Amino acid sequence: MDRRHALITLAGLRGLLAFAEEKEKTLSPEELSKLLENPENIFFLDVREPKEIEEGGSVKGYVNIPLGQLEGRLSEIPKDKQIVTFCQRGTRAGRAADLLRKNGYKIVGICGLVPYKEKGYPVVYPKKEEKR
Repeated sequence: MDRRHALITLAGLRGLLAFAEEKEKTLSPEELSKLLENPENIFFLDVREPKEIEEGGSVKGYVNIPLGQLEGRLSEIPKDKQIVTFCQRGTRAGRAADLLRKNGYKIVGICGLVPYKEKGYPVVYPKKEEKR
């Protein structure tokens, strides 16, 4: 391996390490449950579409801002609280956490609600508006 190739490889490894350090912690169902016991300084952000929450429920105290609307609605998220983002399996939650972190928010972690529900933890459903 020549010197130039070695430097390129080293730079690539540094980039991968920096990326790995930026990835948010994936919370286990147990960790999410513990956070929900003391929610005072935590903002629970569900980034799924409202229909998904109607069908599958969410955690108590959640705020719903779909991922596609998040960048335009950052002002609705408090900067003085730590944030937990979640969705169905965690992929959208990870993207949301990246966006929030880049905008100065403190992220506790990300999670998917499917494993949380599979462990038997409770979920809440949005109240449907009464039809007149």
